Amino acid sequence: MNCQRFGPPSTRAEERAWRAAGFLVDVAGRALPATGPPCSFCDGEDIGYTCPASLTCPTCKATPRQRCRRPSGRTAEQWYRSRVQAADLEDQRREKDGDTTLPARWADTPLAPTPSRGTP
Repeated sequence: MNCQRFGPPSTRAEERAWRAAGFLVDVAGRALPATGPPCSFCDGEDIGYTCPASLTCPTCKATPRQRCRRPSGRTAEQWYRSRVQAADLEDQRREKDGDTTLPARWADTPLAPTPSRGTP
């Protein structure tokens, strides 16, 4: 599996500039396209990772395409960590299944922890 040669970027603008310059690669080592299509689940750009908005949130049970909700019922400003970790675990599954369309990981980014299966 390939890793990005440097990074991670400090801002989204820096990441976009690196993509436009052809510096970022997928797990097969191919340069990522300069721009991605709009994400079909959130208001961001589809860069190849699993979007947390495509999954049901394990914490607040927000369904795909819905923002996370605080216990008060108000919209949370960010995705809950458990939802982001679930998306990372899905990307890990895709990697194991040989999906070469994923962007390569940053060299210093740890994998999401594997969920505990409990004690016997």
